[in-house]
Amino acid sequence: MIAGGTALYRICFNNIDSDQYLSSNVLEKSIEQHQNDKMGKNSRSFDFKKFDGQWSLIQFTSNKGNEINIVDNTKINSGKFYIVVLDSKNNIVAKKNELKDKGNISFSTPKDGKYAIKIAGSNASGNFDISVNARNNVDISHKDFFDE
Repeated sequence: MIAGGTALYRICFNNIDSDQYLSSNVLEKSIEQHQNDKMGKNSRSFDFKKFDGQWSLIQFTSNKGNEINIVDNTKINSGKFYIVVLDSKNNIVAKKNELKDKGNISFSTPKDGKYAIKIAGSNASGNFDISVNARNNVDISHKDFFDE
């Protein structure tokens, strides 16, 4: 009986703090307010209120061993919020809990291929503001909130 309750809990209530959730393909997302969206060649910023779910908002292609630095000036006012970098098989390459971790997100790409920068939130509000810098060139594309 308890095992069934645990299984039901996992199905009904996503644990945003778990790697399993952060690397999953959750298609449901909602946002009460999304404004001041600015996209540069390698940057993205916007203000948001009450974001729930996941959004893969930037994709890039890189060679193995490329040193990537995501300059992160995100400010979260409320809720939980993560920035996650995934490889093409949804393995977590890097992640940042915006409420606990400080600084930029730096990593070396483990293989040639496509990568996604995803945000995950639970009742999150604030200002998202990142820019992606790389030692070697990367091909960056942006995705709209309604793309998937």
